[in-house]
Amino acid sequence: MGLSLGPGAAGCGNSAPVETRSAFEELDALLRPAAQAASVRRLPSAHVAATFMSRVSAPPAPDAEKPPKDTVTTRTELWLDRRGQYRMLETNDQDGGRQVVKYGHDLAIALRYGKTIRRQALEPEPTRLLEEAVGGPWAAWETVRRFTTVTSGPAGYQLTRSTGHVVVVRGSQASSLRRWRDTVEVQELSGEARVDPRTGALLAFNLHARFTASRGDGVPLNGELAVTSRIDSIGSTPSITPPVAEELEPRPRSILEERALLGDLTRATTGKDTR
Repeated sequence: MGLSLGPGAAGCGNSAPVETRSAFEELDALLRPAAQAASVRRLPSAHVAATFMSRVSAPPAPDAEKPPKDTVTTRTELWLDRRGQYRMLETNDQDGGRQVVKYGHDLAIALRYGKTIRRQALEPEPTRLLEEAVGGPWAAWETVRRFTTVTSGPAGYQLTRSTGHVVVVRGSQASSLRRWRDTVEVQELSGEARVDPRTGALLAFNLHARFTASRGDGVPLNGELAVTSRIDSIGSTPSITPPVAEELEPRPRSILEERALLGDLTRATTGKDTR
């Protein structure tokens, strides 16, 4: 991290040095899902297309009839219109997926092959879902960033494998399901990123890496990840239209549930035992 002097700093005793960030720190901040969700919202409508491939394999068990499928590829498309509405379509090669539509004050969600259910769009859910839609680049970056050297130039950021570990600050303690990431050792890494200077939106991103790691029980893992993302149709995305959806029906509460929740409140207000 370096320090640069802002305009007029020379000869002015009251001016403080302006802190500047390295290319690594700039990209690390830009890639975070919350930052990207805010950035794409600043665009005058857009289409985002992303593909994320992840492979983590362990030696097959001796009694296994066939090795488990260890590769998952997820494709995500996101359309945003001028009113801040969006539609996200996510599919994967495990026959899973979902569609999310935010329009007006409503949110419609459907799992693949399932019914579309409509309910009121209450924060933070709409923003969280938008962050998930643009979060593929961060998921890959977070896994291998300790081994990444970032250089910036007129064409954007270039990503190469670092000869040493880059020190990164962790926001919170990693969960047991994510702890294997701390054992990652990267053998190959390459990528690039192009960012809209006005909004900070990730116009293009790609990252490919091969790595080794180990599970909590010490079993060695071989891994590979590849992510690509691009933004197009800026300013020309059609308006989002409401999908055919069913209202979320409130589940009727039974008498037993009411008594369990209210306790002795009924007897206290009526003076009668209703059992």
